[in-house]
Amino acid sequence: MAIPVPNRQLFIDGDWREPLLQKRIPIINPTAEEIIGDIPAATSEDVDVAVEAARRALARNKGKDWALASGAVRAKYLRAIAAKKIRSKNCRLDLDYE
Repeated sequence: MAIPVPNRQLFIDGDWREPLLQKRIPIINPTAEEIIGDIPAATSEDVDVAVEAARRALARNKGKDWALASGAVRAKYLRAIAAKKIRSKNCRLDLDYE
């Protein structure tokens, strides 16, 4: 019995979206050799869009919030993201910034 894999998208500029070329990569169960889901196949164009979005986000305050944060503060945010992602049954992240 195959366990379905939730639909995944790219997270770019604060939104979940499909890759620009709408291509996906199948996820294959190696035991049964059956397709159990797929993931987005990002291209260099998707990366360009993501990099531009990141540059705009950093330009809002010249990246001072993140750049001036201590390693401990950055680690706190990254661990919170990872923990919520692991607990989440879908792709969305609802973060509490404190």
